[in-house]
Amino acid sequence: MNEFNYFISGVWKDSERITHVMLHKALDNGSFLVGEKKSEQEVIKLLKQNKRIRVIIWDYPGWLGMAEVEYVKGKDKEFLRTNRNKTDKDNLDNLILMHAFFN
Repeated sequence: MNEFNYFISGVWKDSERITHVMLHKALDNGSFLVGEKKSEQEVIKLLKQNKRIRVIIWDYPGWLGMAEVEYVKGKDKEFLRTNRNKTDKDNLDNLILMHAFFN
């Protein structure tokens, strides 16, 4: 059984921060479904429902599971971050920038 409910493989950003992510539903066998573009707020809602989300990256010949994703409340809004560095800003910007491929 997979310990994570979803995976994030890429992000969309405006000039300053992440606005959307490519979210994949995790399957029990360790694989995942084709991703869907979801807003940062939609993902935060899933996290508030105790869903577990992990970042994945492509490393030929397959995907690697990386840090778990959480949300934090900043000065004026909530945002996503990985739990590896505990910075008070979004820090998923090392993922693939999806607007190069999709709108």
